[in-house]
Amino acid sequence: MYSIMIESLASYVSFLSYRYLAYTTNLKSMLSQLKSFSLLFALVLGPAFLGMVLLLFLGLGKIVDSHAEPASGAKLAVVYLLLESVMLWAMASAIKNSQNRAFQRSLYKSSWRVSADCKLLLLSNAWLIASLLIAVELSLKQWLQVPHFMLFMLLQWLCGVFVLYRPRALFYSLLLSSVLVLQPVSLSPLQYYLGFVAIFGCSILLPPVRISHKLKVHSLALFWLSYFLQHSWCLIWRGSVLVACLFSLLQLITIRSDFSDLIQAVAFSVCVLLTSSLQFDCLAVFKKYRLFFQSNSQDKPFYISQFLPSLIFFAVALIVVISMLGINLIYIPIGAVWCVLQQYLAQKKPAQFALVWFFITIGIVLLA
Repeated sequence: MYSIMIESLASYVSFLSYRYLAYTTNLKSMLSQLKSFSLLFALVLGPAFLGMVLLLFLGLGKIVDSHAEPASGAKLAVVYLLLESVMLWAMASAIKNSQNRAFQRSLYKSSWRVSADCKLLLLSNAWLIASLLIAVELSLKQWLQVPHFMLFMLLQWLCGVFVLYRPRALFYSLLLSSVLVLQPVSLSPLQYYLGFVAIFGCSILLPPVRISHKLKVHSLALFWLSYFLQHSWCLIWRGSVLVACLFSLLQLITIRSDFSDLIQAVAFSVCVLLTSSLQFDCLAVFKKYRLFFQSNSQDKPFYISQFLPSLIFFAVALIVVISMLGINLIYIPIGAVWCVLQQYLAQKKPAQFALVWFFITIGIVLLA
């Protein structure tokens, strides 16, 4: 009996080693695909790394101590959950080792797979790790004063689990949570987070909405609509990052209203970056289906149509930016030209996409 247990334990450890190796290999592959953004990361994120870590902990501190402004703390919590979900979604394939999932099912127990998923999920969730670091510093008396922070950490964990196993439920949860924090009601921090937990729990019961399989694709517009319905995450993560950024900048404007022009310029540049980067996805679709449309004598219309999703997304995003922050109207024509320029770079010179965006952003910020 002991030999069987030892053999089973050895097999489990071997499986964990395999999963960790696959995880690190996938992450290296993902990082190698970001070479066109390496200069941007070096210029912007390198010097600002410590500042970003500091802002992360400052935000968590505001979530912990949100009794004075519970609505503001709840909004910040939703922003954190949005950003955390986007980051984990980008890493979900590496965490689950999706490429070899069928192979794992044929050899290993389902409990082993789930256990490995959870371990790698915790390892990947820097947001939850930061919360745990704060949690261990709290005394029992402080814990009794901030019980909502325990619920927030539960929500952080649920976000990761939903990313891996219930992505549609995560979308519903974050959408309904955003609606809750925008309501003009006065709730305590604990009530807000209990509401979030209830929303996350009920979202599992909501039925999936499938529209794409009902569409009859007989035009290019319906083709792109069908594609984005089936690959909605490429829009959702960009929209989530934009909304999270706007919420953060909105809070910053309330603190430093004298910097409103500068903050609007930053929001505008982020809007252009997120929307124009959609061209990378559209270009991949164009390359995949080019021969099919060429065989139907629709190669030129299809080539032109690949630029429209980014422009439409930019128009919608700009409306959101204007409605939340307000913006100088001169940015609208500038943004349209800038978005087209970034699309061209994504199409022809992807290595220069981030660099051009960075220098134009610097110019606009200096002129703001």
